[in-house]
Amino acid sequence: MDTHSLPSIAAVIAAAGFSRRMGHFKQLLPWGSSTVIRAVVGNLHTAGASPIVCVTGHRAAEIVAALEGSPAQILPNPHYTTSEMLTSYQTGIAALRTSQLTIHNSDFVGCLLALADQPHIPVTVLRQIIEQAQSTPDRIVIPSHAMRRGHPIYLPCRLWNELLGLPAHASLRTLLDQHSAEIGYVDVDTDAIRRDMDEWGEYERLRGEFDSDRNVKREM
Repeated sequence: MDTHSLPSIAAVIAAAGFSRRMGHFKQLLPWGSSTVIRAVVGNLHTAGASPIVCVTGHRAAEIVAALEGSPAQILPNPHYTTSEMLTSYQTGIAALRTSQLTIHNSDFVGCLLALADQPHIPVTVLRQIIEQAQSTPDRIVIPSHAMRRGHPIYLPCRLWNELLGLPAHASLRTLLDQHSAEIGYVDVDTDAIRRDMDEWGEYERLRGEFDSDRNVKREM
């Protein structure tokens, strides 16, 4: 298939949180030669997502500085102090539908809803999700490992209005449950899609595994 004819897949990263459970602001923690949030953006970009929207809240100015020169376009979530992650996704999707962003490819058919604390997901896995979304652009696409869901989740444009209409106390799961028959799963060979960095120990383990894998690749 001609890759130039494939539809574009955007991405929205929810990066507005306080990292209360972690005790450290995880978006700006070291990751490889960069930071967690910049690695997330870089992986999505390398996998082919475009445009990429990073929605900020807590310590927004520092995230803006950390992403300087990256492919991400950054938007503030005005409700981040009183709401959950859903409003960050709503902020990003609302911007994709309007003129708030500088978009060079407006032919995207949906977007990945990504977490800000999963820099460890391999680019190859992100590509799997994007390729499935390009093949079935009107279906929800969710990565799965050992019969368990993970992230990022692809949401087609046709469901954006429904997401935007959810009340602040709802969650993405609310929408997924309403459209469970329209979900296509992508089986991946890693549990990285189900792991994140809510606690310090999880960050240390994931960073250690990442550094170890990187060193092995250097020695090959």
